[in-house]
Amino acid sequence: MPFKCNYCGGYFCEQHRLPEFHDCPGTYNASKIGNTQFGSYTQSSGYGSNYSTSKVTRPFWFSNREIRDLAVGLAVILMVPLFNVWNYFLQEPLFIGLYLVILTLAFMLHEIAHKFMAQRMGLWAEFRISLMGIVLTVFSFLLLQTHVLPIMFIAPGAVMIAGMINSNEWGKIGLAGPVTNIVQALIYLILLLLAPNDVIGELAYIGVAANSGLAIFNLIPFGVFDGEKIFKWNWKAWLGAVIVAGSLFIYATL
Repeated sequence: MPFKCNYCGGYFCEQHRLPEFHDCPGTYNASKIGNTQFGSYTQSSGYGSNYSTSKVTRPFWFSNREIRDLAVGLAVILMVPLFNVWNYFLQEPLFIGLYLVILTLAFMLHEIAHKFMAQRMGLWAEFRISLMGIVLTVFSFLLLQTHVLPIMFIAPGAVMIAGMINSNEWGKIGLAGPVTNIVQALIYLILLLLAPNDVIGELAYIGVAANSGLAIFNLIPFGVFDGEKIFKWNWKAWLGAVIVAGSLFIYATL
């Protein structure tokens, strides 16, 4: 049981780590931050004494540590594919630069969407990197290059969330990330249809593939993925997101 409740001191699994999900006998104070987590992998946050009620309810707020962690997570995501295109950087610097911008937006807007949705609900929410997540991201990239894995595991970190929250709110927060990627993919699809044979079309193709792939990956309906929370909240919303993201991914990869 990897999660310790800050209110009763008991240890619980991922599904019962929140006080309201294990009939917590302790004093449940919303201003006290628990070991709750949201994102592509699971770990105990351990930030209980560093945040006050004003930070939990303050919308669209970034701490210095969060900005640093976002920068580190982004660096990992950009450095991994950069190994494949580094030789082209001197030949096509603008193209490679825009390619990295597309990946940056796919990652950053996904995580920020989770964060802002949670903060709008009055919850504490900050992105945190994970050493294990970084290792898995790099290792899966190597396996992808050797064709051992069909997709890349992208999880250098996750948005940590704490506060009084129910399954419906978890579902809406979970849906915010994939929907952001789906919207980006649709915008790139329009550009691709308007300019299929030039540089803009090539970049648009990358945008459709990257965002739809990231959305599909996070919509996996089990474990600690966004899809598990969305499915428990509203399976129709989950199915709709899967159909749209899957159609975009198939279009981009065929």
